[in-house]
Amino acid sequence: MASGITNKPVEMSISIFSVAVFRIIFVTLVLALSATACTQNKLPIIKSTKDAISIKDGEGAKKSGWRLNSNLKPDIYNAQLIDGKPHKVIFITDVDSISFMVEEGNKYDFIIQKGEELYYTQIVGKRHIPAAVFDKEYQSAHRGKIFVEVPEVYELVNVALSLTPTLSQTQYMVYKDSDYYARMVQWFDKHRSHPLIGSLEKVVQKELVHYVKLKSNGYAFKFDNNSRIVQSKIYDRIGFWGSNDLREYLDQMQSFSDDSNFREFYKQNAKTYQDQITFYRDTANIAGMVDWLDKNFPNSKSYDAYKVIFSPLVYGTQNAAWFESNGFKELQAHVNFPYPWERKDKSGRKIKMKKKTDTLLRTVTVFTEINHGYINPEAEKYTDRILEAAADQDKWVDRSINPYYNGGMAVFLEYMNWGLIDLLANDLLPAGDHGIVMDSINKQMVKGRGFRQFNEFSKNLLKLYRNRKPGQTIADLYPQIIEWFENNKP
Repeated sequence: MASGITNKPVEMSISIFSVAVFRIIFVTLVLALSATACTQNKLPIIKSTKDAISIKDGEGAKKSGWRLNSNLKPDIYNAQLIDGKPHKVIFITDVDSISFMVEEGNKYDFIIQKGEELYYTQIVGKRHIPAAVFDKEYQSAHRGKIFVEVPEVYELVNVALSLTPTLSQTQYMVYKDSDYYARMVQWFDKHRSHPLIGSLEKVVQKELVHYVKLKSNGYAFKFDNNSRIVQSKIYDRIGFWGSNDLREYLDQMQSFSDDSNFREFYKQNAKTYQDQITFYRDTANIAGMVDWLDKNFPNSKSYDAYKVIFSPLVYGTQNAAWFESNGFKELQAHVNFPYPWERKDKSGRKIKMKKKTDTLLRTVTVFTEINHGYINPEAEKYTDRILEAAADQDKWVDRSINPYYNGGMAVFLEYMNWGLIDLLANDLLPAGDHGIVMDSINKQMVKGRGFRQFNEFSKNLLKLYRNRKPGQTIADLYPQIIEWFENNKP
């Protein structure tokens, strides 16, 4: 009896305490959730009237180097922290700016507002790791040489990407009209449900541009002597993105290779790879392209090695990358294989042309990637003029055909990129065949890719080139080339 009387108030005190604690937890949770919602809905906002944003990243500066992209939410900028030490990162628009003291591993969210459009942006603090390190041994083995490769892990990544629903169903992404593609499908079709394919699909489905990043970064891996996929000792990443997102799928890449017996497939197709490499090495005249570019861009002439890296599965998406380490510069062109095809005139008759002309037309893609290593550095000297002159995207690009090129630097470089083919053909081909080449390029650029003013641009560029003063180079003509954009802007 006494025991019962003693226990009753104790039970009541526990009950009251529990209610009090619950109320405290509930109120705290509500406040926390409210604070989170408030933070998400009240991110810092800076204003801009232009698509091009400048960034000051520690001691480095990227003038107008960031393009607004509403498709990415958030669009992530990886700040490169030397030795992992914090430093200030400033985003600078034409009318506003925002700065953060960025620390390794931390994320900083904000919004850039242009008109009514909101561009969600995130800065991530990343410890700086050089994209490539060229030691003395590497430099000695590569200096003054041109390499052509179908690297093994690189091809594994291309195979996996070609099996994703998005890329396999998107026009001009995967080249399917070849015996090699047929053999690839026969070998790997039963592995379409592999986790690697699903992971890559999620990435490219969000934004097709990630395809370029993924396939390029395949070159940063290799097989070791035990058939294990390992990080390259030379390359951390390929390209200008600041990170190698393919690294997080390393276990899945290994599993895909093992499950599909990829190395045996690669071995059985060695002849195809070698035949295509031989075409590039012996027929494409890459050395001639490099020599021509060196002469016309003397201030950019300093690459110590060149690499043409390709997959038989790549179709219409190419890219370039260049690296500098320990005083050694390397230029890479990541391209397709130029399968032969018949060219016909308006009446449907086959166009007859000399072998040299056919070869040039087949290899313009590798030329347009190599020349980015020359035209881009030269264009950076005139950034402000180019951004202003080529700002109106609708003037220069038909968005219904080509939604991927914004106005400004991207447009200028692509006009220049393909316009150089006209000048190269002028120097290397007979007069009659020069016209054949340019008819093909103009048709491709205007009707196929939507660059509205390319015909007029290429005519002006050729006129400037033919009328240049003795000793003048294409680099010397940049002010006049930009002036044409300025005179023709809306």
